[in-house]
Amino acid sequence: MKLAVVVPRYGPEIGGGAEGLARWAALWLARRHDVTVLTTSALDYRTWADHYPPGETRDGGVRVLRFPVPIPRDGERFDRFYSGIVGRRPGVLVEQEWMRLQGPVVPGLIENLEADGGRYDAVLFVPYLYATTYFGLPVVADRSVLIPALHDEPPAMFRLMERTFSLARGIAFSTAEERQFCAQRFGAVRALNRLVGTALAPVPPGATEPADGRRRYVLYLGRVDQSKGCDTLLAHHAAAVRHSRRTPRLVLAGRIAMDLPRAPWLDVRGYVDEEEKARLLAGAIALVMPSSYESLSIVLLEAWQHGRPVLVTEASDVLVGQVRRAGGGLWYADADEYRRALDWLAAHPYSARALGTQGRRYARGRFRPEAVGARLEGLLGEVVTAP
Repeated sequence: MKLAVVVPRYGPEIGGGAEGLARWAALWLARRHDVTVLTTSALDYRTWADHYPPGETRDGGVRVLRFPVPIPRDGERFDRFYSGIVGRRPGVLVEQEWMRLQGPVVPGLIENLEADGGRYDAVLFVPYLYATTYFGLPVVADRSVLIPALHDEPPAMFRLMERTFSLARGIAFSTAEERQFCAQRFGAVRALNRLVGTALAPVPPGATEPADGRRRYVLYLGRVDQSKGCDTLLAHHAAAVRHSRRTPRLVLAGRIAMDLPRAPWLDVRGYVDEEEKARLLAGAIALVMPSSYESLSIVLLEAWQHGRPVLVTEASDVLVGQVRRAGGGLWYADADEYRRALDWLAAHPYSARALGTQGRRYARGRFRPEAVGARLEGLLGEVVTAP
């Protein structure tokens, strides 16, 4: 098959999330198919400022076409506009202005789809939220496959999103909760669809154990941002420390997008490479995930691959669903439950290890690259051959 993948940002530096899933899908599919990625020259989603040179490059077996973003995002203007409409019922024209301000608006990418989109057997769009999907998917709707990364967040309630989900020919869902929410929000899913998930790279032997055999901290992995619940996490952990001196340190690893306090119980690492991430997971009592807005948490799967239990917020049905299916951790509703869960995990290392072992068994079964790749290729085959 001749395939295209449309994603706002692309590259190994981007990390996980929807962009990481898009890159994995492109590289996996390129083993057997002709794959082109259509993306921007941007690295930072907050500005969409050009970072990579525009034009054609290669990423392994994938052809990558990058297009410049003529008007970068004005963060302050966007935030003011968004805060003025969120939670309300603005008109569709207002919502479209929000989409343009959010971006990335990439005329060259859309023109490429208009000129060459018919040459592809299928075009994958990742994720639902950005202008590359909103303006690009209708151009090739008859051969479009959406990997939405959909969850219960304010933009999902905007009426303009209904067009995207009604036009998609196929939809690759990451979790049962994502598919259920899609049906609740947009009505019965009529598109061809499958639960595909995401794939995990194998963990090198010995990478699951700390060098000295001791685990001393709880770990957060991902973008350090209020939108990820990190402000609440910091408040919960500070309260736990005030209650007990035995509360372990909190280590934050990921790109920093918010102001952070200076505290003896807080260890801020910033962005880490894969090798350092593996070392941090090996030494962690547990991974904590406070985000309410998730369609599938890849870092939970990575923690389970390392045999580590997880502690997640009850505010996310997706996270709780992942933990239930895996039997790989605990969840909390408030600061008190967070503290008591930490105390239990630290005081019962053998039980914590059992939770991590169950999670590892689940992650290595359901999310093996071969299994995920087969499900994705199966959906693409249905889209290409269905009348």
